[in-house]
Amino acid sequence: METAYQKVKVHNELEWCQVTDMAVKEKIEKLLLKYRVSYFVKWERPRFFFSDKSDTCIFCVNQLQKETADEAIQELGEDIKGKIKFVNRRVDKTFY
Repeated sequence: METAYQKVKVHNELEWCQVTDMAVKEKIEKLLLKYRVSYFVKWERPRFFFSDKSDTCIFCVNQLQKETADEAIQELGEDIKGKIKFVNRRVDKTFY
């Protein structure tokens, strides 16, 4: 017997925030794991004609866990929060 959920594709991921500092990336990962927030990381490579030559790391979280992720990020200091750019936009690509 086939279930009704097998053919349903749900895209409820948000591009939550982006960072370029790898130390900040590791701190965010530890916080998300501590608060049990599922996430995945997207990497954007620098474009050819742009002056910023560093890689950008984008954290994507489930839309239903965004509030928990926002609560988790409050544990970081203000100096670290200044290095984080909050995006909060839907992921526009299908990964499967």
